[in-house]
Amino acid sequence: MPATTFIGKTIIELPYVDSTNNYAHTLLGSKGVFEGTVIRTDHQTAGKGYSGNKWESEKEKNLLVSIILKPGFLQVKQQFFLTQAISLAVADAVAAISMLNDVKIKWPNDVLHRYKKVAGILIENSVQGEIILHSVVGIGLNVNQTDFPRTIKPSTSLKMMTGKDFDLRKVLDVLCENIEYRYLQLRSNQVQEIQKDYMKNLYRVDEEAVFIADNSRFNAKIAGLTAEGKLVLHVGDQHKVFGFKEVEMVL
Repeated sequence: MPATTFIGKTIIELPYVDSTNNYAHTLLGSKGVFEGTVIRTDHQTAGKGYSGNKWESEKEKNLLVSIILKPGFLQVKQQFFLTQAISLAVADAVAAISMLNDVKIKWPNDVLHRYKKVAGILIENSVQGEIILHSVVGIGLNVNQTDFPRTIKPSTSLKMMTGKDFDLRKVLDVLCENIEYRYLQLRSNQVQEIQKDYMKNLYRVDEEAVFIADNSRFNAKIAGLTAEGKLVLHVGDQHKVFGFKEVEMVL
């Protein structure tokens, strides 16, 4: 059991499901779902990744969870604050479990070790007026898998990073503890600290990298982020702003 006050105190274990995010949304359709409830499965038949991608995972090897949050303190225009907090929490957890320092966040919310993806995040928000009513935070963390399809982007796992096998339940405990810490930071309006830590942990910030936008490749440096979380790139002698799905860094 994680050392938390509410994240992970209720865990629903499923042998398989189409998507833990879908299951969480179904739960939210009923009354009495506690904030911090975790849905975990050994196998997803239709796991969802960011930007409509499919999340591939070997059965019983990785951590596949969705966490229900109720961030009614956030306005819709502030939803990237939640993305930053959760991304930091996952990166913090990976660094703590692996005891490795070179763990970074690739904008907006992939977690990398060096240039290889170790975790992906999909946050789905439901809104009421200008307020975020509830959020389903889907996380896929590669733990003990060592063989990944060549068709997906460069991937790694905690086992590949360290040479060790990990207990999935203990990994979940650490993840829940880190998510609660960052979420409580956000709830207490420590947004500037979260933003500062996010930028400090952003992959290739202030370094030249290759990006793709509108089917064209170009070199640029990450110059910063807008308040809405859009990426500001320094391209040549000008700054260009890109929204989600409009640009991709080439790893």
